[in-house]
Amino acid sequence: MNAFPVLTGVPVLQTPRLVLRAPAVADFPAFLSYSGSERSRFVGGPKPRHAAFEKFSSMIGHWALRGFGRFVITDRTSGEVLGHVGPLQLDDTVLPELTWTLWSEAAEGKGFAYEAAQAANSWFFHSFGCKEAMAEVQRENRRSHALAERLGGHVWTDGPKGWMDDGVVYRFQAEVCDIVK
Repeated sequence: MNAFPVLTGVPVLQTPRLVLRAPAVADFPAFLSYSGSERSRFVGGPKPRHAAFEKFSSMIGHWALRGFGRFVITDRTSGEVLGHVGPLQLDDTVLPELTWTLWSEAAEGKGFAYEAAQAANSWFFHSFGCKEAMAEVQRENRRSHALAERLGGHVWTDGPKGWMDDGVVYRFQAEVCDIVK
């Protein structure tokens, strides 16, 4: 694989410790490692190489089709790739879904997912005038449930059914999340 950039026009978001940027071909090895590991069990993994490549390609293609998508999370100092975060909308009749994933266990417990999701969610709500979004979390994924709640999400019992057989849907409203002032 070559390391040439694939996307143009994707904003770069910066937080005190992180840079959120467009996915690039050079990120695929780290994504492949995550996708083939037990860490991916809450999102349908582990996946073989071809399925990981297809999912990674869809992350890139989503930007072209929707004008928004998932950013790759990198450490601002070292440049290390830590995961991905950002809005996803596979069906335009359903609310956009807010997503967050750390690709390695070493990145957990440091507040990276929260910091990245705050920045990505704020950018999305402000840039697109969206007032509402959802997130789906696999029932057993305790860390992700805690993060959804910390980000201002509330379990949406009468909301849309997500794609997971055993998922819990969270509702995010921009005003409740203190994102749109």
